[in-house]
Amino acid sequence: MRKDLHIILYIGILLFATPLQMKAEGEQFTVVLDAGHGGKDPGAIGSSARNREKDINMDITLEVGKLLKANSKDVKVIYTRSTDVFIELGRRAEIANKAKANLFVSIHTNALPKTARKASGVQTYTLSLRTASTNLEVEKRENSVIALEGEAAKKYDYFPSAESNIMFELMQDHDMKESVVFAKTVQNEMVRTAGRNNMGVHQANLAVLRLTYMPSVLLEVGYISTPSEEQFLMSQSGRQTLAKAIYNAIVTYKAQQTGKESKLEKVTTPPDTATPSNSAPDNNSTPSTPQGKKTVYKVQVLAGNVKLKSNDKQFKGLKCEMHQQNGRYTYTYGSAATLNEAKKIRKSILNKFPQAFIVTFEE
Repeated sequence: MRKDLHIILYIGILLFATPLQMKAEGEQFTVVLDAGHGGKDPGAIGSSARNREKDINMDITLEVGKLLKANSKDVKVIYTRSTDVFIELGRRAEIANKAKANLFVSIHTNALPKTARKASGVQTYTLSLRTASTNLEVEKRENSVIALEGEAAKKYDYFPSAESNIMFELMQDHDMKESVVFAKTVQNEMVRTAGRNNMGVHQANLAVLRLTYMPSVLLEVGYISTPSEEQFLMSQSGRQTLAKAIYNAIVTYKAQQTGKESKLEKVTTPPDTATPSNSAPDNNSTPSTPQGKKTVYKVQVLAGNVKLKSNDKQFKGLKCEMHQQNGRYTYTYGSAATLNEAKKIRKSILNKFPQAFIVTFEE
């Protein structure tokens, strides 16, 4: 191994070891809340140009911080942004690293192209340097902000050398367990407490997580591209519900780390938007389209740009159906006439595909 590689690894270990040392020694538990996008970067746009991801992210982030400040005096809250301004990804990570934060939470809103099938639910991401095909679209969308940063983007070394890859993998291993612990906690709160559809905990090579040196997650709190979820995300009650769930997860994790408990927020899910799934009005009905076509529910397990054979090992023994659109392939399992039936199908394969989610087709 070359001498300069030894130096790189040594510096890297020093950098990412510091926050854990501070957690053991410091009296305050520092949380950095990162509202995704902002300023010239609106993020995903809903059915109206006024329905912008950056505003949803900001409102939820500020509400989480407000709850932490009111109920957890031992928690120090730091925002990467508290107004509608553009903050570079590197600067967001720099804020967290400089604060020697114990936890970094980046809040985002999901979206699919107009040509894609509707989807609903929440996802939580931790860092991985190896991208699964099912997570590629989220990775590309959330990293796309780099294109707005001009010369500043060069510092990311987004296509890293072998040496920097080794350093980042060491960093990943060091914080991954804690990141996954919190990821599962916050995903559970958003699903169980806030009543959102569960789209799982995933890993992706997201720049804002890759640059931080502490347990870090990126949350996708719902699909602004799905009408029912857009309605939920644009409502004050919906945002407060999500904020309370995220707050509960943070203080639960903090209690595990420090032994200091905080008050948990009781969450009442708005009845008209609870657990939306592809805008289905009735879990036991078979809705029809204006053209008389019926909606069929299927469970998506994989997606990517590669056509797989029916016996591919990635299907883990399941007989899956392939769908092709615009050069992209999606693979589904099962078919149901009602949402409840589809949920049972999804539940039956969660041991093989924990990231599986329900999609609709018109037939």
